[in-house]
Amino acid sequence: MKDLLFAIESEIKSRGIEENETSEILQDIPEVLNRRIIGGYASVDIVDRENQRIPIPALKSAAERFMNNFFFRLVQIFHSDVPIGRVLPKWTNPLTGEGFRTHVDDKGWWVLIEVRSDIEIANKSWGEIKRGNLRSFSIAGSSKDKIQKQGNGQNYEQVNDLDICEVSVCEIPVNGLANFSILWDPDAVNIFGV
Repeated sequence: MKDLLFAIESEIKSRGIEENETSEILQDIPEVLNRRIIGGYASVDIVDRENQRIPIPALKSAAERFMNNFFFRLVQIFHSDVPIGRVLPKWTNPLTGEGFRTHVDDKGWWVLIEVRSDIEIANKSWGEIKRGNLRSFSIAGSSKDKIQKQGNGQNYEQVNDLDICEVSVCEIPVNGLANFSILWDPDAVNIFGV
């Protein structure tokens, strides 16, 4: 990764281009084009199918702690303890220059994920993602503070503090709005003329 960043920096300096023109450089670096990137909400502030709700403040602090440890931003398939990717803090589309970042907003925790290409299970998972069979996220963690609440005519458990351990790619999310889309498919790059 260090070599890749050095190559990008050298290319920017040698061309003397502006920051907003970096997509031209990124298009010329195979390591950038060959990445598999997905993005969407991993958790949304709603009562989920397990009758739990994680409000935005709890989600924000848990997501910050999760993102603070570079080595453990794991993405698994079906909560299987098999890592198929990692959560990225940010990513720039090499063709358009549009930037994306993992963040918590007023809806929930939006994550940016790179899916591995070096193991068979990740490759099979990528195939299922491309076919549309896998388009949801699920988070796993440990609740540290939860209380019983009532709202909109239903009782639920509100999680006020938690540790997020991983994000999983799955078929059917526990949180019904935790869906994602493909942001970058290296196999589709030629569609854009690269």
